[in-house]
Amino acid sequence: MLIWPRWTPTSRDGGVEQLAWKYSERSRGIVVNRPSMPTDIEEFERALTDCVTIADRAMPDCAMLSIALCGEDDIHTAACSHARAELLDGLQQATGQGPMLDALDTGKSVTVLDLAADTRWPRFAAGAPEVRVMHCEPLEYDGAMLGVLSVYSCDAEGLPEEALVALRVTASHVPVLFRTALGAARMREVAAQLKEALTTRAIIDQALGIVMAQRRCTAREAFEILRQVSQDRNVKLHQLAASIVEKVSGQPPQRSRFEEPPQRIAGRRT
Repeated sequence: MLIWPRWTPTSRDGGVEQLAWKYSERSRGIVVNRPSMPTDIEEFERALTDCVTIADRAMPDCAMLSIALCGEDDIHTAACSHARAELLDGLQQATGQGPMLDALDTGKSVTVLDLAADTRWPRFAAGAPEVRVMHCEPLEYDGAMLGVLSVYSCDAEGLPEEALVALRVTASHVPVLFRTALGAARMREVAAQLKEALTTRAIIDQALGIVMAQRRCTAREAFEILRQVSQDRNVKLHQLAASIVEKVSGQPPQRSRFEEPPQRIAGRRT
């Protein structure tokens, strides 16, 4: 069970604490909202978009942010503050070079103070003449590279220290978001399996009652009869049970309904 502390920043808290609190609230939302399984990755990427939006407020006016995640064969931009940032991510992949790829390969942050004067990535620099300064933070999860957080800036003055701190805080929290989303998805999968098990058990219980009445036997003896027939016919026990119930009642067995328990938010009483 995941329990999230209900901490609210005070007026004395600085920017870093505000960022940490907002990211903590966003992580908590993944668990509390509990979207359906098909939308899990969408919920995670929405959370990343929120992270970018929050961090962007600490950036200079001409800065652009992106979060690129590793796929099986490539890297894709999962969230960005400007469409141009996504294009710049793609340009690095297309040219096969750039600070983002270096951060991904080395697992270390990469800072570029003057892209035009830097000789490490000539093909990328040629396609991004407006970019002067960059900073890329690798995102690591469970010993593997998850992706890269990048900031592109057209300001030759570079990034202020508070912007770099905001980037590091954001980069440290993205793996937390991923772990939270992954844990929530696993919990929903287990819950779905449990519901299915309870439903099939209810159908088997109905069939046991029928066999007990017909054979005038105990529940244990009725179960052994069903198990033996299941093996002889090479059909699953719950399928055999369903066919028995349908044959006797003339209609498919009623599937039990299991409702989700009321969601309780940590720190609140209902």
